Amino acid sequence: MFLLRFIILIFFWCALFIQSAFCAEDYKIKELKIDNSDRLVVISGEGNYKQNQASVYVPIPNSSSNSLNLINDITTFTLTNPNRFVVDIPNSKLIGASRVYKISNSNTIKNITMSQFSINPNITRVVFEVNNQSDLSKIKVFFNGSDIFFKYNNSIIDNSLQYKFYTPNGDMDKTVKAQNTYATVVYNHNNETKELKPVFQNKYYLTQINQNSDGLILKGLGSISMIRPVYNDSNTRAVFYLDSATLSPKYEGKIFDIPSSQKENSARIALFAHNSKRIRIEMDGNALRDYRFVLSQDGQSLYISHRTYILNSAMASNDSKINSYKINKNSNGYWIFDINFNQSVVYDAFELGENFYLDVYNLSDFNKLAFDEAMKNLNVPIQATKISTDKTRYIISQKELNFSYANVESNAKSIKLCFKEKPQTAPNIIVDASKIPQEEIKKEEVIIPTSAPVKVEKDDLLDTTLITYVPKQEEKPKEVKAPKKKPEISSMKKVVIDPGHGGIDSGAIGGGVYEKDINLQVSLMLAEKLKKKNVYVYLTRQKDSTLTLEDRTNYSNEIAPDIYVSMHTNSTFQEDSYGLEVHYFKEDSLKLAQVVHENFVSEKNLKKWDTKDRGVIKSRFYVINHTEAPSVLIEIGFLSNEAEREKLIKKSRQEEIASSIAKGILEYLGIK
Repeated sequence: MFLLRFIILIFFWCALFIQSAFCAEDYKIKELKIDNSDRLVVISGEGNYKQNQASVYVPIPNSSSNSLNLINDITTFTLTNPNRFVVDIPNSKLIGASRVYKISNSNTIKNITMSQFSINPNITRVVFEVNNQSDLSKIKVFFNGSDIFFKYNNSIIDNSLQYKFYTPNGDMDKTVKAQNTYATVVYNHNNETKELKPVFQNKYYLTQINQNSDGLILKGLGSISMIRPVYNDSNTRAVFYLDSATLSPKYEGKIFDIPSSQKENSARIALFAHNSKRIRIEMDGNALRDYRFVLSQDGQSLYISHRTYILNSAMASNDSKINSYKINKNSNGYWIFDINFNQSVVYDAFELGENFYLDVYNLSDFNKLAFDEAMKNLNVPIQATKISTDKTRYIISQKELNFSYANVESNAKSIKLCFKEKPQTAPNIIVDASKIPQEEIKKEEVIIPTSAPVKVEKDDLLDTTLITYVPKQEEKPKEVKAPKKKPEISSMKKVVIDPGHGGIDSGAIGGGVYEKDINLQVSLMLAEKLKKKNVYVYLTRQKDSTLTLEDRTNYSNEIAPDIYVSMHTNSTFQEDSYGLEVHYFKEDSLKLAQVVHENFVSEKNLKKWDTKDRGVIKSRFYVINHTEAPSVLIEIGFLSNEAEREKLIKKSRQEEIASSIAKGILEYLGIK
């Protein structure tokens, strides 16, 4: 018996030690913030009470007895006469004296009292005294890891109306009318009184940022409305805004890396409270247009990750189905494309080239019959296609339509895309910005010539000018003079170059030489030569990275280039085989193949390189079959032939190959 008691005693002391270790740091409650629209109250603190668990005696409401419970969550209950909503926060300490917040000009709350209800265990009690007619069941409590939210007016968040989740210029919450709610704080220990100024009047509050292995998650309370990103010319910097949004002060100016399992993918963001109505997010890294911004089903979280990870990962556990498609044109000339789902969806929207894309990440079947029926007899440039087993993409050409906004219901079961027909006017022309009145710049997009074209977007809702290319010299755009004979931005051509193989896929191997390396070297040389002719060049890879065939074609189709060129080096078991080949598959690619072949496999090159012409060949290669643009696959020689291999590894030969292919591409594109 003595031994049993001794063991129990040792166990008890160990339990106390373990509890003490885990409960060493309490959640520290610092201040209370209010919303001047009479909707929301926030308690700001440090720590995370959910990381602390302890066996404590919990008081039972309206009772003199106590109950022993394992506490790791907030406890709430209600009292009457007067009506009160009581919140007990476990493992927490109130910094400073107990206090009463006297709320003025609120339709719901009279007073809020905060006090240290007990010590050891540490429990902070918050009591909301409300008007007699108020429904206490409407008060909801949320905790996001650092702040505690009390929502007492359902006009925020739980709205049944649709809200804009992606816009060109923003969506200030014009429906919110300030109630001018404010508070006076009285500290009980010395009756000190001070005014509490409201800090919120928005529809979204960003309060938590988490990382996983391949992305960054922005979490908050409300409804996210994102202004489309603006990228610089080198695709290494982007700026976008969360509209009608408030940033938690602890994240102001903070920088976060966007994790990625792919070493070549490197990006990070910095967050700033742009003004009381917007959060500015600056993004730096490589190939930033390859990153996606995915909205959660509740519209309260934004996931930032590389497109490759998004396309190859499950974004939701449920698979939605199409209930219906609706498309109509209203009296103001706007086309509304309405997609209805049976379950909430995960989605994102972005623009590349002349196309608008909506990706739905838990829609395995877009119901082609219903889609075709909705599009029947309508001359609207909308396409629907599967991009993986569980994902669907909607593509809308913006050659005839201007994107206006994207709406989603609060339960994400309905998405509306709004476009307006472009007026039948002449295309944009290059002008001298110094001759344009400032009021006109606010209304329209203006193309300003520089040594490389820039795109300036000025909006009267923004107090800044967003520029997609910043000249090396720090000159104001209006002072930049246009060089002679530079093409208009509308005439700039786009080319996707795909260096075959890469990463774990080495391609052909001959004499210790990997095909993937030759392909990349020639592709980079080709890209530089095209850039010098003011061609926009996109490379599927710029390093030794692994890509699937689907990755390559999806990337090209998102870019919507004028042409797609896949670079390869040949190989066969017959070591005496040698020569040059140009492959195509689709009929719209034949002319491209012929023009490239004529320049690449010229008599001059055949003689100089001591090789032969193996022809223009129609082949069902995956990449030239599944790319939407005119596409060719070029075989620049045989690694399996020792003599040809020794020439292919020389930089001079690679430069000559790149120059001849570039010449053919430029001829096809009509660029001198």
